Amino acid sequence: MLTQDGTDIVPLDRETVFYRQSGVRLELDSSNGGYPGAGSSYNSKNGTLLLTNQRVVYICAEPTAYFSSASLPINSIEDSKLTAPWFSAPAFKAVVMPVPRGGLTQPARLTIWFTQGSLSEFELQYRSLKDRLQELDGHAPEHLEQLPVYEAPLSSSSAATATRSDPGPSPYTTGTSSAPLPQPLPHPTSTNLGTVPAASSSNAPQSSTMGPAGENLPPPPHPEARPTAPGTTPIPTDLPPQYDDI
Repeated sequence: MLTQDGTDIVPLDRETVFYRQSGVRLELDSSNGGYPGAGSSYNSKNGTLLLTNQRVVYICAEPTAYFSSASLPINSIEDSKLTAPWFSAPAFKAVVMPVPRGGLTQPARLTIWFTQGSLSEFELQYRSLKDRLQELDGHAPEHLEQLPVYEAPLSSSSAATATRSDPGPSPYTTGTSSAPLPQPLPHPTSTNLGTVPAASSSNAPQSSTMGPAGENLPPPPHPEARPTAPGTTPIPTDLPPQYDDI
């Protein structure tokens, strides 16, 4: 049943609208190949499509005395599929089974062309409602539950990587069993560089020569000292060597 102006539906008991799209073309054919008297065919080039928790409703934008709207229970729609032809709009196709006190006397082929809007969004909502109806044994769901977000399980390689990425406690942290940190050596200063302690004069050995009777003898002459004759001047030994005149 439609409102008085014929632009919207009168909701059924506990009915909720989940999808609405205008600019949709519909064809419902039960003629069984076009033989006279074999069935009926309904066509509309422009209209509004509604998807509720109980049915699929189509309202013609330009109703006629022959066809103004179609109300198809979701449980009566079977074998649905999506098509995307090259030279026409994407379409939703299915088979509609007749229901008691309905307008169909035999199965009909349903085609809905989405010249506007998103066909994938309609199909997703339709599939969700169809599954919920089967779970509730034909009772109309009042709302659609969102599926939980899929999370991939943590693989063994990822767990091993996560374990290796943890460096653990540092060996230089303070603890009961950790060794103290090494301390730097003191920097040397100028006061202790190249200093050699002088030997005590009392402990230094004395160079002396003792004679047979215990007397002190003069120190022996230097190895390089040469004896000189009396009345001659000693020649210095530290002069440079002489070269003969050429």
